[in-house]
Amino acid sequence: MRSPVVPVVVLALIAVPLFGQSNDVAVWIGSSRVGTTSTGGSDIHFDRGNAFGVSLNHFFSNHYSAEVGVFSLRHDGTLRIGGVDAFDIGKLKMTALTGMLQWHAERWHPLDPYIGGGMAYVRSNDIHSADLENAGVGTVNVKSRIGWCAVLGASYTVRKPLAVAAEARYIGYRPQSGPRDNQVRLQLSPLVYSLGLHWRF
Repeated sequence: MRSPVVPVVVLALIAVPLFGQSNDVAVWIGSSRVGTTSTGGSDIHFDRGNAFGVSLNHFFSNHYSAEVGVFSLRHDGTLRIGGVDAFDIGKLKMTALTGMLQWHAERWHPLDPYIGGGMAYVRSNDIHSADLENAGVGTVNVKSRIGWCAVLGASYTVRKPLAVAAEARYIGYRPQSGPRDNQVRLQLSPLVYSLGLHWRF
């Protein structure tokens, strides 16, 4: 069986070679928002979460680069009935591996706006809480899935080789969850807002 991470690994291989050219590594911290899933009179809702990540970007020219990144996202979830929190469904933890191609306005200018798109592979933990256990639901499995991703951001060189950046990153992720005979497709698709510190070499 072909591994689901193959497309992302291919993009990773594009980003790694020719290190004698231009690269940067970055660490990211921010917040994440995910969608709410409606299911028969109730809503599966996740609060705004925390986001942490690292990325490696390889530049082919002043305008084009390939980036691979890993982001960890955490959200507290509830089941809402009539807009009121009824059950605590526990904490959702997602790990997203992203690979994308980016276009930069001007790599070597102090201010560098950029945009990009590519693919993401997302893994999640199983959801569990005391409320789910008491309701007879138990542990809820959340499937891994491949989706597309996009980014819009800008970096500013403070003093070479250091730069700071701000960006919004979309990760398409709508996994199946629950027992086989009663599965629900969660409308998650995180939107990650983050600040980053770059080291360029």
